[in-house]
Amino acid sequence: MFIRRLKNQLQDTTDESVLRIIGDRGSGKTAYLASLAYWPNASSESPVQSITPMDEDGQELITKARDILEQGLELEPTDLDANIDSVKDYALSITLKKHFSGWLGSEKLMQLNISCKDYAGEFFSDLLQKSGDARLEDYLDDCCLSSGLLFLIDGTSHRQDRNYALGMEKLLVELDRTDLDVKQRRIGVVLSKCEQPELWVKRHQPDRLAQARFPLLSAQLNKWSKLGGGSVAYFTASAFGILGNQYPTPNATRVRRSQAGTASVIKNPARWRPFGLVSPIYWLCTGKRHPELDRD
Repeated sequence: MFIRRLKNQLQDTTDESVLRIIGDRGSGKTAYLASLAYWPNASSESPVQSITPMDEDGQELITKARDILEQGLELEPTDLDANIDSVKDYALSITLKKHFSGWLGSEKLMQLNISCKDYAGEFFSDLLQKSGDARLEDYLDDCCLSSGLLFLIDGTSHRQDRNYALGMEKLLVELDRTDLDVKQRRIGVVLSKCEQPELWVKRHQPDRLAQARFPLLSAQLNKWSKLGGGSVAYFTASAFGILGNQYPTPNATRVRRSQAGTASVIKNPARWRPFGLVSPIYWLCTGKRHPELDRD
């Protein structure tokens, strides 16, 4: 695994990046990755041509999607007791049709090869409560190796805004202290579960949606970016998607809802089509937004 930026957007069509996905328990990290790997009912108009597992862990994501999510069941929480070497490291290859769909003058395919570890959500909450924990230190060291962080937030967990802001502040401080090879870091903030009606209607305004529902977290990240820590971008996504077009409803059945957010299972597997999963990955890999992926 290695980190490499695109040297020439019009000639080099492969980018390989090491990403880390972080977020609280219940934010939907594993469901996000499983839906990404499975990529069910892909639209013919999607700029994504294919998504292919590159290792056994990546193939396991497809198994989770097919044997658990598609059956209307919930995924088991990620194991908190796993050490840094046993955390699943999912490798996927995402191939896009017509690099930038011709708007940079190229008709080549573009391939994003990513390696992404999926940590238990408790690691993020532990930042507020623990210090000196060996597993937490390993977690921070590993995050420093990444070329980008994907911070997944349940879009309905807005009552957790203060905790998220405090956790992110501590994470950024710890990364700054830990990172020996100081570099401009990218953090993609993804509001998940946007099949929920109050989020779906504003899915194409991720910056405004994040500011409205998570003002403290947004202020913390924007301050960090302005001080030169790195780049921040906001996205919306749904692992399950919606049913209908003119009168859309969530393709999800709510299992429970609390201050911590919403837990759902898929309602109609035959109509399962995720929304917005590739856009943040593209930005984390290239530093640019793809307009068609933002619409996908």
